[in-house]
Amino acid sequence: MKKVTLLVLVFMFALSGISMARDPGPGWGGEGYEKGASGMIRGKWWKMPQIADKLALSKEDKGKLDAMYLKHRHQMIDLRSQVAKERLELERLLDSSTLNPEACMERFKKLQEAHNNLAIERFKVLVQVRELLGVERFLQLKDEVWRYRMK
Repeated sequence: MKKVTLLVLVFMFALSGISMARDPGPGWGGEGYEKGASGMIRGKWWKMPQIADKLALSKEDKGKLDAMYLKHRHQMIDLRSQVAKERLELERLLDSSTLNPEACMERFKKLQEAHNNLAIERFKVLVQVRELLGVERFLQLKDEVWRYRMK
């Protein structure tokens, strides 16, 4: 029974690692203009003249986006740190000489919760951008992202 439990835990842990290897999803993940999993451009896309002009972004809009970006980046640093800590603790439990399956499962749940908190934060930013731009400009942004991806 212990071998089966260990095998299941290792398999689940491997799957969580695979899911983290994929693109992190919507929101701003870095300084560049790479594509996120939601299809949005990550980074300070509002600083790209062709997008800012197309969306008719005002200085006020850009200022709000800058403030959102900074707040989001601070939050993401904390959330990524929490994921790393939970992952480290789970690895420690799995590597110990005596396996405690209940403790491993509990720590795995905490790791999954930390991943979920990351996803929620990314989605919050997407919603904030949609709210700021309104429906027309948001759809234009999605169209520009699609064009950008086709290049």
